[in-house]
Parts: sequence; C-alpha cells; structure tokens
Amino acid sequence: MENLDFAQEESNMCRIDMDSILEYDISSFILQAIFDCCYDGLIITDENLLIKKVNTTAVKILGVKEEEIYTTYLNEILKDDVLKSILLTGENKFSQDCNFYINGSRIRCIINLVPVKLRGRIIGLVLAIRDTKNLHKMVNNVVGYKASFTFDDVITRSENVKTTIKLAKRAARTNCNILIEGRSGTGKEVFAQSVHNYSSRSKGPFVAVNCAAIPRELVESELFGYEKGAFTGAARGGNPGKFELADGGTIFLDEIGELPLDIQSKLLRVLDNLKIVRVGGNYEKPIDVRVIAATNRVLADEIENKNFRSDLYYRLNVMSIHLLPLNDRKEDIELLAQHFVNRLNIKNPSEPKYIDPSYIKRLNQHSFEGNIRELRNIVERSYYLCEDTMITSQYLMEKNLKSEITIKSDLPKKILPLEIVEEQCIRDALRYCQGNAMKASELLKIGKATIYRKINKYGIDLSIYDEKPLK
Repeated sequence: MENLDFAQEESNMCRIDMDSILEYDISSFILQAIFDCCYDGLIITDENLLIKKVNTTAVKILGVKEEEIYTTYLNEILKDDVLKSILLTGENKFSQDCNFYINGSRIRCIINLVPVKLRGRIIGLVLAIRDTKNLHKMVNNVVGYKASFTFDDVITRSENVKTTIKLAKRAARTNCNILIEGRSGTGKEVFAQSVHNYSSRSKGPFVAVNCAAIPRELVESELFGYEKGAFTGAARGGNPGKFELADGGTIFLDEIGELPLDIQSKLLRVLDNLKIVRVGGNYEKPIDVRVIAATNRVLADEIENKNFRSDLYYRLNVMSIHLLPLNDRKEDIELLAQHFVNRLNIKNPSEPKYIDPSYIKRLNQHSFEGNIRELRNIVERSYYLCEDTMITSQYLMEKNLKSEITIKSDLPKKILPLEIVEEQCIRDALRYCQGNAMKASELLKIGKATIYRKINKYGIDLSIYDEKPLK
C-alpha cells in the first residue's frame, strides 16, 4: 500500500514538472513571437558582445543567415564610436546614425543601444536597428512626398495637348530621365506627378525640389545630404538629401536651369552612376531614382550663354515633353474656367455660381502671358467679386487683365510706399534681365533667396519678362 502511495506521489510530481515545462515553452514561444513582430530589428549580446539572439527583421536588414550571426561579435560588424562610448559610460544611446559592415557591404542604419546591467556591471547589450530606407519611406508618408495628380487631371480639348499626353504616357512606362519644357504656369509639375503615377514607381515617393529657391551654399547638401560634422551647424547625426528620400521613386527637379554650374557637374555624375556621396562623406551610396527635370527657359540658349552644361542637358533630355502656352490652346480657356468655378463652388456650396458667355468671350480676347496660373487667378478673383449667381464680363475689370501693377494713392505724385517702389524695382530688373532672377538679384545687390521670396510675395510671373531687355 505504501508502495502504491509513493508511486502516486511520484506520478503527481512528474505531472507538475511537465506542466511547468509546458508553461515555460508556451511563454518562450510568445516571447519569440513578440520579438519577431517588432518593426525594428532587435539584437541581444552577452557581456563579450557575442550576438546571442536576433529577430527576423534584424536578419533581413543585415542580409545574413541567422545561423551565421550567432558566431559573430557585435564589434566586428559595428565599428563605431557609439559602441565604445556605451561600454565606457553605460549610458543609453538613441537615434544614432551608424554603419554595419557585413560581407564587404556597408549598411546604414539608425540604432538605439541600451546596456543590460546587473549590480552595476554591464552583462550585455540590447540593440534596436532600423534600415534608413524603411525610415525614409515612413518620413515620406508623414511629410507627404507623394504625387496627387494624374493624366485625368489634365483639362483639355486641344489635340496637340492630347498628343503630348500620349507621349508622356509612353515616357512614363520607361525608366529614362525626362525633361519637361514650358513657360511658367503651363502645368509642368502636374505632368511630372502624372508621369510618376502612371509609372511602375507610383507606390514610391515623389520628391519635388525647386532648384531656384535653394540658396547657392545649401544646394549640394539639400540634394545629396551631409554627414555629421560636415560643417558648422550640421545636425549631429547627419541628414539625408532629397535624392536619398526619393530612393525607389521619382525626384522632380523644377527650375533646373537655375542650378549653379559646380552643382550641375555633380548632378551629372549622379545621373551617370546612380550613386550619391553626402557632403563630408566618402562613401558612394547606390540609389534607385527616376529624374524628371523642368524648366521655363530654353536650355539650348543657356548652353550657348555658358549658363548650363551641354552634357547634363543631353543626360536629362532623354525624353522631352514640351507644354504649350495657353495662348496656343485657346479652345481650353472655357473648359478650364468652368473647371475652376466648379472647384470654387465645391468649396463654397452655399452660393454656387455660373459663367455667362460674355465672360468667356472677354477671356478669349486676353493674352495669357501667365498661362493657366494667370487664368485661375483671374477666375478666382472674379468669383469672389461677383455678388450674384452669374459671373459676367463686368467682373473682368481692366486691372484684372493687366500684368503690371496700377498705383492708386492719395499721396503726392513722387512719394510712394516703399513696397510699391520695391516691387517696381524688382519688375524693372527682371524685365531688363529677361526674367533671369539670378542676374536681376545681382543688379539689385540682393541675395538669390531674397529675390525669389520677393517674387512670391508680389506674385510676379517670370514668364512675362521673357522679352527684349529695356534700353
């Protein structure tokens, strides 16, 4: 009997041990699942920096087999001062821009590094890593680096414009560089976004850069990024450029003709080998980017005047798209005007308005030097001036159809507000320089960024000054 009781007790002990083991295994599986579902890659080392555990994300980021990494020491693949610093100080490190060196490749990552301590002694490290490419995708989604226009948004009855759309669609299906030429206000960015959305890169970022609006001394770092400590005031962890942010998608270089010549040569090198080097760096990072450039200038003339490199022009101009000015597609004026009014009606649903034929007739008689942008501004102004439901030609006052300002003041004839004098001086300089803002800024002895800020402030359309200079 005693033997039976002993056997029963031993059986119960065995069952309890099995339950404990089973419970432990389930917890282990849950912990592994949590480990693997993390967005970041995770690495755990022992006190000797031997890698003891990784998750699947870390294996993908580093591009190695899991069984290989367990024979690797962290300091063999992460040769960075941040590792030495944490071992000396025991302080946590967050958002550090570091490089892993594996099988001859360099992998740039953002890392968080936390020491595991026991009685004041570091017994291991926990490392969270994030591939900068995935990080850039997150940034692009938050910042809004994406294209919203498609070819369906191009409003036209013109057969010539429809032919241009067909050409643009064929170009979009390729991976070649595209140059879009056309006067200011003709819709170059609309076409650039449409090309991106029609291409195989539509799910990637669309990064637009106004080359004319970047101060000369910042152009290179804006386009190609910079390393930490590259110059005074540089961000502590460095900064990616627009080309890096556009990786996997499209970069749109608007006003390409305004790029300084030294930056043009660096851009040409990037287009040739599809690799960028950050300012202050010596590592060439491969990128997968489609370049669309745009200009309102005749680049052939700029080449002749030594303002633009011919080799860069031919590299960009693989496929050329020329956008017609509105004066050459008069049949679209009514269609576009109606489109703008419909959009305004949606924004102001309580008072829908309509266009009278007299209004369209008067519009057709006007020369739109500012193209579609000028038409949109005129229609919007008329819409808000109209207090009735019908927008007639009476709301197209003479000053609405003039590009130059009209000065109205009760001040004595020769005493004018400073802003009016400033605007007129800028307009005179632009007319003299045929719309070349850089040359105009030199005449006025102001900076490039300043003149573009003033041009935006006064709503000046550069294309209307593309004429013979004043004598």
